[in-house]
Amino acid sequence: MSYKTFEEPNINNALYSNQVWLCDQIKLDILLVGQHTELLERPYLTKITDSYSRCIMGIHLSFDTPSSSQVVALALHHAILPKQYGAEYKLNCEWGTYCFPENLVTDSGKYFRSKNFKQIALQLALKCHVSNFLTRRGIEESSFWIIDREFLSQLPGYLGSNIQEHRSTAQGTAYLTLQELELRLVRYIVDVYNQQPDDRTQDQARFQR
Repeated sequence: MSYKTFEEPNINNALYSNQVWLCDQIKLDILLVGQHTELLERPYLTKITDSYSRCIMGIHLSFDTPSSSQVVALALHHAILPKQYGAEYKLNCEWGTYCFPENLVTDSGKYFRSKNFKQIALQLALKCHVSNFLTRRGIEESSFWIIDREFLSQLPGYLGSNIQEHRSTAQGTAYLTLQELELRLVRYIVDVYNQQPDDRTQDQARFQR
């Protein structure tokens, strides 16, 4: 398996769902408490997005730094397989996205070039590509910005864009655990984000597309 540059038109103009998936990671602007400790930490979100519909296909939320192919593999595993959630998630819709993508677009991080990740991609018959940074980043930044504005900003422990300025306030309000955030994030993605129209397709929800 080899990596190659994925040209901009193929990312922006995917012809159908699951032709192109994008993978990106971010440290979320929220403080969480540990399950067995008072330590406050910011979690990392690894997200798989379908370029055609902009639907979120799968995620992995953890305190582990995303410099590991295992973190990406867990996000891919979640995106590819059917998803089932218990009553505690209180979902109104189903997270009905699952498939094997034809192409996976990533940045040039060393974890995407690791032997372990290349083996995973080979087993899944994935065509992996290093994208034009600005193109992929523009799509993913828009998605992360929506999640931050619509979802994270409503939660206790939210840091906002000015982390240093708001840290003391966030520390005083933070009480969510990683498990509690995951439950709320899944509910937001399934019932809100994936049900909203993308800017390009105002007449169609991301999930419908």
